[in-house]
Amino acid sequence: MSRGRKSLAMALLSLCLCLVLLCLVPAQACAAGAGVIDRVLCSLNYEPVVMMELQYVNVSTSSAHATITSAWWTDASGVAVSGQFGKGNYTLNVNYAANPGYVFGQGIPGYINNKGDGVTVTVSADGSAATLQKTYQAMIWTPTSIKDPTSATVEFGGWTSFAASSMYAESHEWILVPPEGAPNYDLSSTGGVLPGLTWSGENTERLVLHNIPAELNGWKVICRHWSVDHVNYADSRPATITVTNIPTPEPTANITPVPLTVPTETPAPTPEMPASPEEETVPTLVQEPVVTAVPDAHKHSYSWHSDADSHWWTCAGCDEVGQKESHLYVWHETYAATPERDGEETGVCSVCGYSITRPLPYEGSGTRSALGLGEKLGIDGLSDVQILLIGGAAACLLLLILSAALSPRRRRR
Repeated sequence: MSRGRKSLAMALLSLCLCLVLLCLVPAQACAAGAGVIDRVLCSLNYEPVVMMELQYVNVSTSSAHATITSAWWTDASGVAVSGQFGKGNYTLNVNYAANPGYVFGQGIPGYINNKGDGVTVTVSADGSAATLQKTYQAMIWTPTSIKDPTSATVEFGGWTSFAASSMYAESHEWILVPPEGAPNYDLSSTGGVLPGLTWSGENTERLVLHNIPAELNGWKVICRHWSVDHVNYADSRPATITVTNIPTPEPTANITPVPLTVPTETPAPTPEMPASPEEETVPTLVQEPVVTAVPDAHKHSYSWHSDADSHWWTCAGCDEVGQKESHLYVWHETYAATPERDGEETGVCSVCGYSITRPLPYEGSGTRSALGLGEKLGIDGLSDVQILLIGGAAACLLLLILSAALSPRRRRR
C-alpha cells in the first residue's frame, strides 16, 4: 500500500474512532441542556387509612439519577403528623436530590404509582432538589377481626370473661346468640330471657359476665367490631358458654288427705274473743343480696411478632399467645425493571408490617440482550451495544498506536 493511501486510511480510522467516542460520552458532558431529569417517580404501598399506623406506609422511588432524602405526612393545617391517620385530608411530601452531574428540569411532572393525578413537583432554583406533593383523603376500611373470643365453661352463679381484638375498628358491641340460633340479643335486652345476668365492658374488647344463670348454658358470644363511620362491621367467631353445677329443683312433697270424723254431739259454742284494738304488726324479713367479689378485669396489651413465614400476637400482661397465621403481603415496586436487569418489588404484610423483597422481571416490548455484558463486567447503565463500541474503539486506538510505532522502523529498513 502506498504511503498516501495508508495516510488516508489512518485518517479515516481516526475519524471513526472520534465519532465512536463522541457517541459514548455521557449526556451530562455534552450540551448545556443535557443531564436534565425530566420526571419524578414515587411508589407508595398504602394510601392513608383511618387508624392505620404511619410506620406501615413505605415510600420509594425508581427515578433515574435521583434519590429520596426525606418523606413525611402533614395534616390539613400543614402540621407534620405521626402515630395514626385520623379522619380528614393528609398530604404526602417527598424530597429528592439530583445525583452529581444531573439537575431537575423546571415544570417537570411527578407520578405516584405511575399516576400523575393531583401530583405537583416544585424544583429548586439551581435544579439540585425537588419536592413532590399529593393530598389524600383518609379512607375508612371495614374492620378486620384478628383475635376471636374463646369458649368458656363456668359454674352456675359464677363469672367469666371474653376477649377479642381487631384492626380499624372504632367501637365494639357484644351480642348473645341462643342455642337455637335466633334471635340475637344485645346485652341490654337479655333481662327477660337471662334473669340475674350482669356484665361489664360491653363497649370494649373485653366482656365480663357475672351471676351466670342456668338459662345461659349453650349460648354463644360474638364481638361485633364497628368501622369509624359506624356503617360497616366485622363479627368475630362465636364462643360457646357451658354452665355447670346447675342445681336440681327439689321435688314437691305429696300430702295425703285425712278424712274428718264428724262428732255426733254438737259442740258447745265457742265464746267470741273481743277484737284487739291494735293488731300487732309482724315485721317482714328482707334478705340482703349476695354480692360476689369479681377480680379486676385485666387490660390486654397486644403486640405483633413475626418470622419469614407467619406472624402472631402476644399479650404483655398475661403472656397470652395467639395462633400463627401466614403473612398478607401488599406489593409495591421498589425500582423498575429494564431490558438489562431485573427490577425489584417489596412486599409489606398488612397485619404486622413484616417486609420482604423479590425480583421483578422485565415485561416491556423490548427484548433483553442475551450477552448481559454490563452485568458480567460490573458496568451499570451501559447496553451491550455501547460496550461493544467501546471495545471496538479501544481496538482501533491500539491499532493506531502500533501502526505509529512500527512506521519509523519500516522507513529505516
